[in-house]
Amino acid sequence: MITLARLVAAAQRDLVPYWPVPLPRVELSGVHVSELEDPTVFLYGGELLLTVGLQLSGLDGAARAEACRNYVSRLVEGGVAALGLGLGSGHAMVPDELRAACIEANLPLLTVPRESPFLAVSRAYWELVRQGGEAELTALLGLQVALTRAAAQEDAEPEIVRELSRALGTWVAYLPAGDGPPSWAASNGELPPGLLAELERESASLRTARQGATGNVQLPSGSAALYPVSDGAGSSGYLALGRSGQLGAAERHLFLTASTLLAARAAGERRAEAERRRAEGMLAALVLEGHDDAARLLARQMDSAPLPDSAFLAVLTAPTESAAQLHRHGLVLERPEVTFVLQEAAGSRPTLPAGARGAWGGPMPLRRLHEIASQVAEVAVSAPAGQLIRVGHGLDLPADEWVDKLKSHPGNLLETVRAYLAHRGQWEAAGRELGVHRNSVRYRIGQACQLLGADLDDPDVSAQLWLALRGQTQSTAKDRRP
Repeated sequence: MITLARLVAAAQRDLVPYWPVPLPRVELSGVHVSELEDPTVFLYGGELLLTVGLQLSGLDGAARAEACRNYVSRLVEGGVAALGLGLGSGHAMVPDELRAACIEANLPLLTVPRESPFLAVSRAYWELVRQGGEAELTALLGLQVALTRAAAQEDAEPEIVRELSRALGTWVAYLPAGDGPPSWAASNGELPPGLLAELERESASLRTARQGATGNVQLPSGSAALYPVSDGAGSSGYLALGRSGQLGAAERHLFLTASTLLAARAAGERRAEAERRRAEGMLAALVLEGHDDAARLLARQMDSAPLPDSAFLAVLTAPTESAAQLHRHGLVLERPEVTFVLQEAAGSRPTLPAGARGAWGGPMPLRRLHEIASQVAEVAVSAPAGQLIRVGHGLDLPADEWVDKLKSHPGNLLETVRAYLAHRGQWEAAGRELGVHRNSVRYRIGQACQLLGADLDDPDVSAQLWLALRGQTQSTAKDRRP
């Protein structure tokens, strides 16, 4: 029999009693780690539960006291034998409200020092199990090690699911929150037809009902159980397996280990994505302050995609998508009242979400975007709901550079652009002058727009480019005079 006092003695400095001292005689059935608000759905009873207390973070005063009472009450009702709080990640010390809730519920409370990993406590427990000759649980430790090793792989999610499926002898599927693809494995190598679609519908219903809801369901393809996977901070993914009803003690150990590893992986990916968005916001800020050279250097240091030579600048006052989704449209810089989006000039206008409100300008060379930033932002603030206002350049464009680019292109673009502008954008008339079909003119103008990163139907662009073309023609005529 493994008691709480025996585990404390085996773990030494990695597990410290906080209340009461000395510890009562409490028998343990296992050691588990979870940051769920209600981890008891994964527990068999009699466990030491380890947590860093993310469920209680960000709360103060009466709200924290109420959350502590509710959390401890759920643990006691679920049969948890003792609670261990890891210090450092979520709380520097044991909150007074948590200690009071544990005393009120008569739940033993221990701490894991900042420098001690939870794994050290688990190892101490499993060493006691090994010494006690409990062969089944010793084998379980091997399976948990296999799951932990799977979590260290680059494609961790499929590996964890594969190991869990092998251990449980049934199909297992992981449906992450967000846009990530599901991972699945089956002991016979196949899933029932249409099962993933059924599971995705069921998990969506559970999320709508209540975050962290659990479900035993009868699907057309058979019985299934769905369990939430969450680190307490983000939305829940779901682990599903091909059976319903209660899991056995050993299976609960494995399932909780797998869900904890998947939740930690998801949390790490969220943090990495948030860091990437912040870094891209720094690039956008440098460009909008006129430091495009520094932005390009930083992008190279970040191994980010090279910044474009020309871009659009959009300023949105009421984005219809979250900042994370807006990053698909370009570099995003969030300010208190507006959101700046820098987007490569790949067409005649920026690609922005439908219904967005604000303004946009460009295309312009990246080094000059800062010159129109305040103007576009000012117009965006006064834009009507659901409308994007086009802001004219109001500035000199690099028309001479554009003429040089057209000259250097081998596809007769310079003469085509001159004829197109002279005939005010009429394909047929320009084609007659050049002696080509209007579709050839259309194709060449498309090439010119892509080459220059500018829209030739934009009055600012066409006017200044026409003047530059006329100026070069006049200079050439003077040079030919005797």
